[in-house]
Amino acid sequence: MVTKLKIAVVCFAAAIAIPLILFTLHIIKTEATAPKTQAVAGAALSKEIAESANSRFYCDNIDESLLVPTNKIEKENSLAPNAVPVAGIVSHHILAHTQIDGWFAELAAHRKDISTFLVLSPSHWDLSTGFFSVTFGSWVVSGGGTGTADGGAPQLVATDFEIENKLKEALDATIDDTAFASEHGVSALAPYIKKYFPNAKIAAVIYSGEPPVNQPLAEKLCSAVSGCTGSASPENDGVFLLVSSDFSHHQNLETTKARDARSRLFLEKPSEQPWILAVCDNRPAMYTLQKLLPESTRTTILCNTNSYELCNEGADDITSYFFCFFSKR
Repeated sequence: MVTKLKIAVVCFAAAIAIPLILFTLHIIKTEATAPKTQAVAGAALSKEIAESANSRFYCDNIDESLLVPTNKIEKENSLAPNAVPVAGIVSHHILAHTQIDGWFAELAAHRKDISTFLVLSPSHWDLSTGFFSVTFGSWVVSGGGTGTADGGAPQLVATDFEIENKLKEALDATIDDTAFASEHGVSALAPYIKKYFPNAKIAAVIYSGEPPVNQPLAEKLCSAVSGCTGSASPENDGVFLLVSSDFSHHQNLETTKARDARSRLFLEKPSEQPWILAVCDNRPAMYTLQKLLPESTRTTILCNTNSYELCNEGADDITSYFFCFFSKR
């Protein structure tokens, strides 16, 4: 009787174990091989990338009738008629919506060939889980309104998979969709990209941009970006280097102006002046600009303003903004 009971127990255990082993082997085989058969824009899709591609990041509406009215700020300069801007700096504070819109409008007038914006952004609120974070998701922006051809329907700004994959590999970056879900350093700009460059894509990377200066991080970013954009020959590719950055933070007007004067020294001659002069929240991008822009690059500062000038509020807690282009002569 005991022997028959043992045989029954063994047979029952085998009946459970064998299917479990076979199921486990099937899962391992599927995850190891199936995703590799897919490809988008030349980038093989791993399971993690495929999941990230389904992510959606919702952006603020940029209808100026719905945004906070601000004081008019006169432009400082404009791009020369024959200028070919290869890189630029724009604020990610929607308070400066008029200046952001003007920056993109000017760019569109000179570079209709841009297919991808390589966006370098600080990672706010320490949400990134790695030194560098990337995503393969898309940004959801509102349509043009009920009176337009799209009927106001939401539209997407997609990721450039090929360039994003290059950044991921070069930076050993983390795919971090959660960080991008609330990252205004990219989402504040996506609606303007859609407005002025409706077919363009984004390749974005976020990282710690605040002092203290992290030299190795800045060098690694610069190396990765250099492999993704032909900034010295913009006519040969459609990639534009877009630095998302605000400048002085949390100071009164006098200190803000003094800091901006230092930043201006660098911005006017980025290949000659020390990048650490730029008092901003995106220091690694300033290093990248200094190392990658040719000496012959011409700087055009469209506007330098601040939150107090725009809305007459927060006199002791001011954020400043530079809107710049770096152009091939």
